[in-house]
Amino acid sequence: MIRRHDFNTRWWGRPVGIVDDPGFFDLPAAERERQLAPFSWAEFKAPLAPDLDRGEILAAGFVQADVQIPFRIGLSGIEDTASLEGLSARSADEAPFDIPDGLPATFRSERFFCLPGVTEAKINERYRLWGQRLIEEDPTSCLQVHQGQALQGWFLSSRRGRAIELSLAMLSRHAVVSGALLYHKALREYARRGAQVGSAGFSVSNSAVLNIYAKLGARFLAPIGIWLWNR
Repeated sequence: MIRRHDFNTRWWGRPVGIVDDPGFFDLPAAERERQLAPFSWAEFKAPLAPDLDRGEILAAGFVQADVQIPFRIGLSGIEDTASLEGLSARSADEAPFDIPDGLPATFRSERFFCLPGVTEAKINERYRLWGQRLIEEDPTSCLQVHQGQALQGWFLSSRRGRAIELSLAMLSRHAVVSGALLYHKALREYARRGAQVGSAGFSVSNSAVLNIYAKLGARFLAPIGIWLWNR
């Protein structure tokens, strides 16, 4: 019902758990505490369906930290515009790159700020580690975007045939283009490389990303609640 989350454990430096089975919240309190005991904190995700008993989740000591909005977006219908002129995107297999520490802009709409003691630097470290993992796993789908010779940001994804998981977009701290242009350029590049459908999710608090994907024609799906338990 609960297991070790390897990536978050690596980032946090101590064991972190994730609840996979909502039946965990039906267990007696003593059993829940026994299963949570090895972890510094734990996470639970579930669709916000009418039959979800949020009271049981709260009673187990979990607090709602975020709501994620999943979506799907057709890529073939996204067109080039004059605003994209001067932007270029190259994948990590064509021009190898990594994510330098301190260069990506900080994510503000981030549920992990709910954890006691979390700093901006700690959040930045998580995204840098995640970015490096995505590059290692699928360098052909990880893009670095430039305007002329100036780095503007990254769009890191995972390709599965004609579908692509749009995992992580990051502007550089020194970017002069908007996030909207970064997303638009990356999705056009994925379409040019043969991807037909993209999917991902984002925090409901991140209205900027919602507006970007809405303008590009995304279809939004049922929201996912995210709860955190902290020792």
